[in-house]
Amino acid sequence: MIIISIGVVLHKRNFTIIILIATFGLVAASLYMVNQAPDVAIAEVAIGSAIIPLIYVISISRQREFIVLDRVQDGFITYGEDFSGFGYDILDRFVKTYDLSLNICVDIKGREKDLTDQLNVDLIITKDESTGAYILKGKASSVLMSKLKQMVKEIDNVEVEVFKDGDSND
Repeated sequence: MIIISIGVVLHKRNFTIIILIATFGLVAASLYMVNQAPDVAIAEVAIGSAIIPLIYVISISRQREFIVLDRVQDGFITYGEDFSGFGYDILDRFVKTYDLSLNICVDIKGREKDLTDQLNVDLIITKDESTGAYILKGKASSVLMSKLKQMVKEIDNVEVEVFKDGDSND
Protein backbone atom coordinates (compact mmCIF):
# COMPACT_ATOMS: atom_id res chain seq x y z
CA MET A 1 0.00 0.00 0.00
CA ILE A 2 2.90 2.33 0.69
CA ILE A 3 4.34 1.75 -2.79
CA ILE A 4 0.96 2.42 -4.40
CA SER A 5 0.58 5.61 -2.32
CA ILE A 6 3.99 6.86 -3.42
CA GLY A 7 3.05 6.07 -7.03
CA VAL A 8 -0.14 8.13 -6.70
CA VAL A 9 1.79 11.11 -5.37
CA LEU A 10 4.70 10.97 -7.82
CA HIS A 11 3.03 9.97 -11.08
CA LYS A 12 2.15 12.66 -13.62
CA ARG A 13 -0.47 11.02 -15.86
CA ASN A 14 -4.01 11.41 -14.51
CA PHE A 15 -5.43 8.12 -15.75
CA THR A 16 -2.52 6.13 -14.30
CA ILE A 17 -3.15 7.85 -10.98
CA ILE A 18 -6.81 6.81 -11.13
CA ILE A 19 -5.80 3.19 -11.77
CA LEU A 20 -3.42 3.36 -8.80
CA ILE A 21 -6.17 4.76 -6.56
CA ALA A 22 -8.50 1.92 -7.59
CA THR A 23 -5.69 -0.59 -6.97
CA PHE A 24 -5.12 0.92 -3.53
CA GLY A 25 -8.82 0.36 -2.77
CA LEU A 26 -8.62 -3.28 -3.88
CA VAL A 27 -5.52 -3.93 -1.76
CA ALA A 28 -7.20 -2.27 1.23
CA ALA A 29 -10.32 -4.40 0.70
CA SER A 30 -8.15 -7.52 0.58
CA LEU A 31 -6.55 -6.56 3.87
CA TYR A 32 -9.98 -6.02 5.41
CA MET A 33 -10.99 -9.50 4.29
CA VAL A 34 -7.82 -11.01 5.77
CA ASN A 35 -8.65 -9.25 9.05
CA GLN A 36 -12.19 -10.68 8.94
CA ALA A 37 -14.10 -7.49 8.16
CA PRO A 38 -16.09 -8.45 5.04
CA ASP A 39 -18.63 -5.64 5.43
CA VAL A 40 -15.88 -3.00 5.41
CA ALA A 41 -14.17 -4.80 2.50
CA ILE A 42 -17.38 -4.66 0.42
CA ALA A 43 -17.77 -0.95 1.17
CA GLU A 44 -14.13 -0.31 0.23
CA VAL A 45 -14.49 -2.14 -3.07
CA ALA A 46 -17.67 -0.25 -3.92
CA ILE A 47 -16.48 3.19 -2.88
CA GLY A 48 -12.68 3.13 -3.07
CA SER A 49 -12.30 1.00 -6.18
CA ALA A 50 -15.40 1.91 -8.18
CA ILE A 51 -17.22 5.12 -7.26
CA ILE A 52 -14.25 7.40 -6.43
CA PRO A 53 -12.25 6.45 -9.56
CA LEU A 54 -15.40 6.92 -11.66
CA ILE A 55 -15.86 10.44 -10.24
CA TYR A 56 -12.22 11.23 -11.09
CA VAL A 57 -12.62 9.91 -14.64
CA ILE A 58 -15.73 12.01 -15.21
CA SER A 59 -14.06 15.12 -13.77
CA ILE A 60 -10.88 14.73 -15.79
CA SER A 61 -12.69 13.94 -19.02
CA ARG A 62 -14.62 17.21 -18.70
CA GLN A 63 -11.42 19.20 -18.20
CA ARG A 64 -9.76 18.46 -21.54
CA GLU A 65 -9.85 22.00 -22.92
CA PHE A 66 -8.07 25.06 -21.57
CA ILE A 67 -10.02 28.14 -22.63
CA VAL A 68 -8.04 31.40 -22.80
CA LEU A 69 -9.45 34.88 -23.43
CA ASP A 70 -6.87 37.30 -24.84
CA ARG A 71 -7.93 40.84 -23.95
CA VAL A 72 -4.55 42.34 -24.86
CA GLN A 73 -4.10 41.44 -28.54
CA ASP A 74 -0.75 43.21 -28.85
CA GLY A 75 1.51 40.41 -30.07
CA PHE A 76 1.77 38.43 -26.84
CA ILE A 77 -0.17 35.87 -28.86
CA THR A 78 0.12 36.35 -32.62
CA TYR A 79 -2.88 35.35 -34.69
CA GLY A 80 -2.76 34.08 -38.23
CA GLU A 81 -2.85 30.73 -39.96
CA ASP A 82 -0.96 29.35 -36.95
CA PHE A 83 -0.68 30.87 -33.51
CA SER A 84 2.73 32.09 -32.39
CA GLY A 85 4.29 34.58 -30.00
CA PHE A 86 5.82 34.52 -26.56
CA GLY A 87 2.49 34.08 -24.79
CA TYR A 88 1.40 31.30 -27.10
CA ASP A 89 4.65 29.43 -26.47
CA ILE A 90 4.04 29.58 -22.70
CA LEU A 91 0.42 28.40 -23.01
CA ASP A 92 1.26 25.72 -25.58
CA ARG A 93 3.94 24.25 -23.30
CA PHE A 94 1.50 24.38 -20.38
CA VAL A 95 -1.34 22.55 -22.15
CA LYS A 96 1.03 19.93 -23.58
CA THR A 97 2.37 19.27 -20.07
CA TYR A 98 -1.15 18.56 -18.77
CA ASP A 99 -2.53 16.90 -21.92
CA LEU A 100 -5.13 19.59 -22.67
CA SER A 101 -6.23 21.29 -25.86
CA LEU A 102 -5.78 25.05 -26.10
CA ASN A 103 -8.73 27.21 -27.13
CA ILE A 104 -7.84 30.90 -27.52
CA CYS A 105 -10.70 33.41 -27.80
CA VAL A 106 -10.82 37.15 -28.42
CA ASP A 107 -13.54 39.78 -28.48
CA ILE A 108 -15.65 38.32 -25.70
CA LYS A 109 -16.99 41.14 -23.55
CA GLY A 110 -18.08 40.86 -19.97
CA ARG A 111 -16.92 40.84 -16.40
CA GLU A 112 -14.20 38.39 -15.45
CA LYS A 113 -16.39 36.66 -12.86
CA ASP A 114 -19.16 36.12 -15.40
CA LEU A 115 -16.74 34.83 -18.03
CA THR A 116 -15.13 32.32 -15.69
CA ASP A 117 -18.41 31.21 -14.09
CA GLN A 118 -20.82 31.14 -17.02
CA LEU A 119 -18.61 30.60 -20.07
CA ASN A 120 -16.00 28.38 -18.38
CA VAL A 121 -13.11 30.63 -19.41
CA ASP A 122 -10.05 29.28 -17.59
CA LEU A 123 -7.64 32.15 -18.16
CA ILE A 124 -7.96 35.84 -19.02
CA ILE A 125 -4.89 37.65 -20.37
CA THR A 126 -4.61 41.34 -19.50
CA LYS A 127 -1.72 43.79 -19.35
CA ASP A 128 -0.63 46.18 -16.63
CA GLU A 129 -0.04 49.38 -18.58
CA SER A 130 2.16 50.92 -15.89
CA THR A 131 4.68 48.04 -15.73
CA GLY A 132 4.08 46.43 -19.12
CA ALA A 133 3.68 43.03 -17.45
CA TYR A 134 1.20 40.53 -18.82
CA ILE A 135 -1.25 39.30 -16.22
CA LEU A 136 -2.80 35.84 -16.52
CA LYS A 137 -5.97 35.79 -14.41
CA GLY A 138 -8.07 32.84 -13.35
CA LYS A 139 -10.09 31.39 -10.50
CA ALA A 140 -8.23 30.52 -7.31
CA SER A 141 -10.22 27.27 -7.09
CA SER A 142 -8.66 26.02 -10.34
CA VAL A 143 -5.84 23.55 -9.78
CA LEU A 144 -4.51 24.52 -13.19
CA MET A 145 -3.92 28.10 -12.06
CA SER A 146 -1.55 27.02 -9.29
CA LYS A 147 0.31 24.84 -11.79
CA LEU A 148 0.52 27.72 -14.28
CA LYS A 149 1.79 30.00 -11.52
CA GLN A 150 4.59 27.53 -10.81
CA MET A 151 5.45 27.31 -14.50
CA VAL A 152 5.77 31.08 -15.11
CA LYS A 153 7.33 32.16 -11.81
CA GLU A 154 10.79 32.42 -13.45
CA ILE A 155 9.54 34.33 -16.52
CA ASP A 156 9.97 38.09 -16.48
CA ASN A 157 7.02 40.27 -17.51
CA VAL A 158 4.42 37.54 -16.87
CA GLU A 159 2.41 37.29 -13.66
CA VAL A 160 -0.38 34.97 -12.60
CA GLU A 161 -3.23 36.43 -10.57
CA VAL A 162 -6.06 34.45 -9.06
CA PHE A 163 -9.37 35.69 -7.77
CA LYS A 164 -11.60 33.89 -5.33
CA ASP A 165 -14.90 32.48 -6.45
CA GLY A 166 -17.38 35.28 -5.98
CA ASP A 167 -14.70 37.99 -6.28
CA SER A 168 -13.80 39.85 -9.43
CA ASN A 169 -10.77 41.89 -10.41
CA ASP A 170 -12.52 43.97 -13.08
